[in-house]
Amino acid sequence: PPPPPPPPPGGGEEGRHARVTSIPTELAAGLIGRQGAAISRMQEDSGASINISKPQPGDASQRIDICASSAAAADEAVTWIATRLTDLRGVRDAQERGLSFSDELKTLLALRPRVRQQVESIYQMCGAAREECLRALEESGGDAQAAVETLLLADGGASGGANGGGLPSPPDQRGGGQLPPPATAEELAIDLLRRDAQG
Repeated sequence: PPPPPPPPPGGGEEGRHARVTSIPTELAAGLIGRQGAAISRMQEDSGASINISKPQPGDASQRIDICASSAAAADEAVTWIATRLTDLRGVRDAQERGLSFSDELKTLLALRPRVRQQVESIYQMCGAAREECLRALEESGGDAQAAVETLLLADGGASGGANGGGLPSPPDQRGGGQLPPPATAEELAIDLLRRDAQG
C-alpha cells in the first residue's frame, strides 16, 4: 500500500496554521470592539479565524485561538492583536490617571488593522509621533518605506506619548547618528505577550 500522506504543516486541520495567545480579561471587550466590529475587521483583513474564550470567574486572562490558511496570516493576526493591546493599555492607563485619552489613540483604535500595523512599523523605525507616521503614510499613498524616508528627512518631531493619555515614546534613536534595525512583527508580539505574563 502507498505510504500515508505527510502531516499538515503548522499542526491542526489540514492546510491550517494555528496560534495561541491570551489577553487580559479587562481588555477583552476592547479587542472585540463594539458589536464585534474590531475583531471582525482583523478576521476580514488577515483571513484568519480568531476565537476568544469565554471568561471564567476569577480568570485574569482569556485564551485566544487563531487559525489561518498560512503561517504568515496567523502570525499577522497575532501581531495585530498585540498592537491593539498596546493601544488599549494606553486607554486604560489614561483612565486610571483620570485623564482623557488622546486624539492620537482615538485615531489609532479606529484604523483598519493592516494600516495600524504599518503606522506602528514606521513609528518603530523613525520614532516620530504615530499621528505623524499616519499622515506620512497617507501622503505617500500607503507606501510605508516612502513614509519613513519622508519622516527621517524631515527629522520627524516629538513623540506621541508626551502629552495627556498617550502611548509610550521610543528611546532617543538619533544620538549616535544611526538608527537601530526595526523590531520585527514577531519580536514586537513576543515582547508584548511577555509583559502580559509579568503582570
